Amino acid sequence: MTLAGRTALVTGAGRGLGREIARLFAAEGARVLVHARTREASVTVAEAVGGEPVCGDLSTAGGVLAVAGQTVAIAPELHVLVHNAGIGSPGGLEDHSREQFDRVMAVNAAAPLFLTQALLGPLRAAGREGRVVIVSSDSGRFTVSKNGVAFPYRMSKAALNMLALNLAAALAPDGILVNAMHPGWMRTDMGEPNAPIAPEQAAETALYLASLPDDGPTGQLWEDKGRIPW
Repeated sequence: MTLAGRTALVTGAGRGLGREIARLFAAEGARVLVHARTREASVTVAEAVGGEPVCGDLSTAGGVLAVAGQTVAIAPELHVLVHNAGIGSPGGLEDHSREQFDRVMAVNAAAPLFLTQALLGPLRAAGREGRVVIVSSDSGRFTVSKNGVAFPYRMSKAALNMLALNLAAALAPDGILVNAMHPGWMRTDMGEPNAPIAPEQAAETALYLASLPDDGPTGQLWEDKGRIPW
């Protein structure tokens, strides 16, 4: 069991990829804190995967602090932090409102920064076993062509990629490894029923990054357990 004796927090675990990551981590022996926006949703998924519920709206500063507070109370040592929570923004250039943009950036980019900041104590208490896994997207890669849609989502993922690089540098002295992953086009609510990748398959990369050895890579972007260019 690759995560036996370790504690992990998975944000956005109410459904889709986050739920599968939480389920897989629990199966690998981790004590898993499963986050969802509402208490009802977090309790439901916690009971389903064998985890412990944490709730809060990550689009607000107060919600981020609430999630951090619950986590600290449960886990004074946090070995794995998975930033999975995210929302999309379908539509073309003329379809996006400022309200939508602000919410997407808050959940997808700001929350991972400030939640990590609020959980530095438990992460550092885990020492060299600390791992941060950021679920990003190739939508935020500058090396991938764009087609003029989903502006807030793609901008947020570009910011998230930069967060991964900076966190890796900032936490290197603590021995905490930080990596981002592109899960691919999945069969989830954000994807489509005919998407080629199952959430269970993408969750394997999250497990791989969460269980890297102490001298493993950091500050990298991954897809299907392999490194890809930023």
